[in-house]
Amino acid sequence: MRTIVYVDGYNLYYSLLTKSAYKWLDLNGLFARLVRPIEPVSEIVLVKYFTAPILGSMASDPRAEQRQAHYHRALKAAGGIEIIKGFHSLTITTGVLVDPIADIRPGTRCRIQVMQEKQTDVSLALHLYRDAARGACDQLVLCSNDSDLEPALAMIRTDFPEIRIGLVLPRSAGNRGARRSGSLERHAHWTRESVHAADLASSQLADRLLDHRKRTIRRPAEW
Repeated sequence: MRTIVYVDGYNLYYSLLTKSAYKWLDLNGLFARLVRPIEPVSEIVLVKYFTAPILGSMASDPRAEQRQAHYHRALKAAGGIEIIKGFHSLTITTGVLVDPIADIRPGTRCRIQVMQEKQTDVSLALHLYRDAARGACDQLVLCSNDSDLEPALAMIRTDFPEIRIGLVLPRSAGNRGARRSGSLERHAHWTRESVHAADLASSQLADRLLDHRKRTIRRPAEW
């Protein structure tokens, strides 16, 4: 069964990997481990990874931007991955203060700077529907908790009932307080409710890879 996996990079990182030691993640290996026990005849033909480059000026770690670019190079070198990039936008807006700060009372309106990821959700939804429409696969597997993607899954389930829909929630096993999107689960044929640390540990890229120009990519020491 031809399977394409769609990974919401923001969701995967902040819901599962932020405090993990397994960020040098082999997406092909991970989803093979997660999908095949549920659908043994699945053949993952492509993993689509939706992300946005870090804004170095806003990162708490000045090396984060370089590490992310390094990881993207490693994914491409490993093969079987398509990286679809959005972008981050900085805007100035007005918000209402919730928690008190110094002499500023809750409820006070303040000017704030907001960083938002742009285009990734829209691109992910469009890729889901387009691949279904053109018959690119027999099964779509979405890795996300984002309920904004519900309309895309609902339309695919209605318009292309022959296509299987799988859902992998980027939640740590045993973390009962982690958010899960029931609206996405309603449209999936099956759901993987969590990811175990052992799956992450067994799904790491090689410490050393070669890109298409035979240049060496090494795993960063921090990862």
